[in-house]
Amino acid sequence: MSTDTTTKVVSNRERLSGVVQAVGKRPADIERRWWESTAIFVIFTVSYSVLGYWLVVQMHVVGFETLDRFDRGLMIFHNEPPKLSSVGFDYPPLSIVLVAPFTVIPALARSLIVVPVVSAIFAGLTMMFINTMMRRAQVIFPLRAAVLVTLGLNPLVVMYASIGARNFMWLAFVMAALGALFAWYVTADIRFVMIAGLAYAVAALTGYGSLVWFLISLIMVAAILSRLGADGKEVEGTTVGFAAPTVYVIALWSAFNLILLFRPLAWLTDSSDAASSGGLDNFSLLEIARATFDLVVFGAPIAIIVLPALIFNGIARRNGFALWLGLMLLVSILAPGVAVLVRVTDSPMLMNNALPILLVSVVGAIWLARSSLTSGVLVAGILAVVLLLSIPWTFAAMSDFKHQGIERAFHDAITTQESQDGAATVDGSVVGYSQEEDMADYIRENIDTPDSILTDNSQTYAVILLTGDPALFFDRVDQSDGPWRRAAKDPAAHVDYMLLPIDTSADLLSKLYPQAAAGDDAVLKVIHGNRRYVLVKVPDGYTYGDVLPDSVDANGNGIADAEEGTADAQSTQDQNPTNLGGVDGLRGEPDSSNAPQPSANGTGSTSTTSGTTQ
Repeated sequence: MSTDTTTKVVSNRERLSGVVQAVGKRPADIERRWWESTAIFVIFTVSYSVLGYWLVVQMHVVGFETLDRFDRGLMIFHNEPPKLSSVGFDYPPLSIVLVAPFTVIPALARSLIVVPVVSAIFAGLTMMFINTMMRRAQVIFPLRAAVLVTLGLNPLVVMYASIGARNFMWLAFVMAALGALFAWYVTADIRFVMIAGLAYAVAALTGYGSLVWFLISLIMVAAILSRLGADGKEVEGTTVGFAAPTVYVIALWSAFNLILLFRPLAWLTDSSDAASSGGLDNFSLLEIARATFDLVVFGAPIAIIVLPALIFNGIARRNGFALWLGLMLLVSILAPGVAVLVRVTDSPMLMNNALPILLVSVVGAIWLARSSLTSGVLVAGILAVVLLLSIPWTFAAMSDFKHQGIERAFHDAITTQESQDGAATVDGSVVGYSQEEDMADYIRENIDTPDSILTDNSQTYAVILLTGDPALFFDRVDQSDGPWRRAAKDPAAHVDYMLLPIDTSADLLSKLYPQAAAGDDAVLKVIHGNRRYVLVKVPDGYTYGDVLPDSVDANGNGIADAEEGTADAQSTQDQNPTNLGGVDGLRGEPDSSNAPQPSANGTGSTSTTSGTTQ
């Protein structure tokens, strides 16, 4: 018995019925102007690099977190042996990996010339993406130039673009993603959704706070497609394609944490941005509201105008993209306060949290200019004027803003034209690296034997970076914590010298040898010292029988000393704590003394910046 089968030929038009996006063809879009984008990128990158050289190298305005990341990048290539594990788990991995290529030449890393170049490159990319959005919004060139100049001269933008901080490293990729979604909404070209997904994937491993924008964007893509009448298959396929890269990299990073640390979410709970020490002050809702108000008013006053305008356009004029941009802006405003409420940050309401608010506000204003049709020129003009007026307003606030990093040092360097080395920040931290430079110079001139200096690199990374030769040091990255601890108990069998911070609050070696750190040990003679460090000579046959002080866990509670034979993989995170006053359990107790300490993060504060916005 035979059965006749009929094959139905489905036309391409019928197959794509109900599909609201462009598939298989490039829709009408703006003319590509690679030369204009390149020019903008080069102008801003060079400008910020030149200013950054003056700020970092001559004025000593740089955060210690930045020096820590560059030292880890240097160790990837020049440690003894070279160690990729120096990346660690307490920073987003790409915030170090993207720095590493700039440390291939030790002399450039040691001189700190490359420090401002890195942040300048990502700031230049950010400006390039914003210009492309303005072109797509049909903003004429004179107004585009005015917006770019006034935004580029904003004191917060100038500072974080010039001092090597990691803020623009993740913000550049977030702006790339928002620009791609901007293009998708205008052109209906599905390829822009995929580009945005890839940008968010990179942003996720550069700054974990970008995951908040990723989640909002994911919901936005699905909601917009549904509102436009796309069928379920198109909505599902598009959202899966958008989310897949970010989900994949986060899953892979969690797998590494599981394999090496036996905790898949250690990248989040032990992040340098997490309040794992429990040292966060109690803030009332009124205090959080007041701090949020100050953050917006002094850091990104343009948001006061843009946010209600986006919400009005989104609701009254049924402008879906405006409403979603308004939600993103609202989240960027509320995120620092929410981070305090749920206790996921040890550095609440820092002024650098205004930077994402400012950039999202500018994107929102650009969309308003496009949506205004005949009034687009007026909207772009108002944007430029408000950005111009906010420059002196924000600059003045940097002098005494309550929650800040090294904004005051930046402000004073600009106004006084004097080095800020030794200056105190608002919270009492010390700016500058002259003591580290002094010790590094002595070591470079007098010691050339590899692995001859025992040190806890989690606290002495700035000295190691400024020598340009991490191979000289027997540190916790070299062979894992087990061998390092054995060397600390029997230094004469392994090294000739020990480098000790005078502050013994966090450094494991200084805790073991407090008298030597104070310069009072009769056997461990100081051969060079300054206000922060001592370099002591280890005599032949010298041993120390006591065990090292216990480490502390992620909550600041004491835990037993690890077995000496701890596997290298198990102790990877132990090798890479951040520096003074850190909150990670593997970085030691926060400093409780009243003595000013070097800044521990990219902003100059002794705490790290908010995990929700970093």
